[in-house]
Amino acid sequence: MLTGRVIPGILALAALAFSGCGGGDAFNSANGTFEPSRPGKLTVLTQPMPTAGFWEGTRRHPTGGLEYGMAVDLADRLGLDEVDVRTTPFSRIARGHLGGADLALALITPTAERDEVLDFGTPYINASPALLVREGTEVADVKTAQGMQFAVGRNTTFESIVNETIQPDSPPLLFENRNREIGAVINGTADVAMFDLPAAQAIVNDDDRLAIASKLSSAEPIAAALPEGSSNVDAVSSALRAMEADGTIDRLSEQWLGTSLTDSENDVPLLRTSE
Repeated sequence: MLTGRVIPGILALAALAFSGCGGGDAFNSANGTFEPSRPGKLTVLTQPMPTAGFWEGTRRHPTGGLEYGMAVDLADRLGLDEVDVRTTPFSRIARGHLGGADLALALITPTAERDEVLDFGTPYINASPALLVREGTEVADVKTAQGMQFAVGRNTTFESIVNETIQPDSPPLLFENRNREIGAVINGTADVAMFDLPAAQAIVNDDDRLAIASKLSSAEPIAAALPEGSSNVDAVSSALRAMEADGTIDRLSEQWLGTSLTDSENDVPLLRTSE
């Protein structure tokens, strides 16, 4: 597993109210205790970088993104001095292989199966699945979608959504690597890929060859994943709720996704299904 070490600055004076011990001892609050796996550091796992809008830069030198900004702010609120970023394929995270990290921020949706191998904090995004296509491609209805070649990430919730809700004529192409999945749509190997709407919007902002054709009506929560049995769930959830309440997450969304999360569902056509 590869690591990248980053020294975050102080993001906001308000965060000082959450910081305390520093230096690596357990951070105690009325909402739980946070004990880092390594003194003074928040070790955060994500999928290979970059992830447009969520993790920018490289694993050794992250430069920004919504989830990276959340990691920096979270470390500060928990009284930690550094963020250590590690990467691994998403499918390993979904199977509970966090490799000693304190938590994973990787656009991961809690499910019953994942709950058997991971613990989850309070969700920080609630997003509809969206259909990512080449610019100019229309998906007017489910029948049209069924005739298209889908690309989906392996071991993501989109596998079952595509197979059970869309029911395409051809099996979806499965990708371990997110950027190769996007590339398959660009080069025509696939007609459409499915991502959470905020992620799809960030991808489109990054590449004008792509567009969002539509979204599904059902929304999925996205949450921080922690090792099964972690004693840090309450402290992480408390900090995430505070980040949501004081507008930090929306501010980061506007900065890195180009829209507030509360506005991200607007103006995207709904693909009506039988559900």
